[in-house]
Amino acid sequence: MSTWYAERLRIAHATAALLATEHPGAQILLEGALAHGLAHARSDIDLRIITPVGHPVRVVSRTVDGIRVDLHTSTGKETSDLRSLLAGFELPREGDVAAFRTVRRRLPDLTALRTAVVLDDGRQHPVLDKDELDVYAQWALADRIQQAISLTEDLLGLIEARQRLAEHLVWERMAVVVAQAEAAAAGQPLLGEKWLPALLGLAAGPDRSPRPVVALPDTERPYGTERAFRTVRARLCDALTTLWELPDAGDAPVLDPAWSGLGWLPQRCSDGWALQRGDDLVPLTDAQFHSWAATARS
Repeated sequence: MSTWYAERLRIAHATAALLATEHPGAQILLEGALAHGLAHARSDIDLRIITPVGHPVRVVSRTVDGIRVDLHTSTGKETSDLRSLLAGFELPREGDVAAFRTVRRRLPDLTALRTAVVLDDGRQHPVLDKDELDVYAQWALADRIQQAISLTEDLLGLIEARQRLAEHLVWERMAVVVAQAEAAAAGQPLLGEKWLPALLGLAAGPDRSPRPVVALPDTERPYGTERAFRTVRARLCDALTTLWELPDAGDAPVLDPAWSGLGWLPQRCSDGWALQRGDDLVPLTDAQFHSWAATARS
């Protein structure tokens, strides 16, 4: 435990005790990186005051012992509505994806809830139960894969247009997104990118030391692009099968050779496996995904 973390945790508990007396009946949460055990030398403290009924209370953020304490407010209903998004994973391969759009829009709030702990008499109790944590991980991984799919669409266009400088920037961004997907699959929250090395360390264990974001292969022509896409495909397959068990092989299915082409990435939906490239989505049977994943990892 770093001295920066220990000092901020002390202030968080002391401030929470004071807030509890100022707002009887309210629940005081610590959320964000500090609640997840992370802090740097200038980290702020994020506390949330949840009132059981009525409107959110009016509060002003404060500075305690030279450290900023940001105060946020919610009602019990607002928190319950947000928590309802973690009741189940709903991302159909075809049809209405409104729930996924809502979750993606609310991911910052869901991440705050994912990290949140109740501060009570010097103790810390997680807000979410195991089932809710599992659903958060599924949504977070689906979101990062969707981001990788979007970046792939940009890459295909930049490659065709031969805009190499812009392409390099997108590949660098892709490396970060793939690492975020791996951290999410390992149960880590989607905190700010500055925390990604620490989150990768927590995911890797057992020493919990920060890990660098793994670079993708060199994308120089003529074969670098294919190698990089294969690496992205394989690592996302591994992330998906961390949360969802790799299905049995079954009878050897026939796969369209085009599915091994540039840009096709895997996605797990609530009703099964799929491949996606841009707006094109191909549902796969369990046996097809098993076979495709074996090829992607080779």
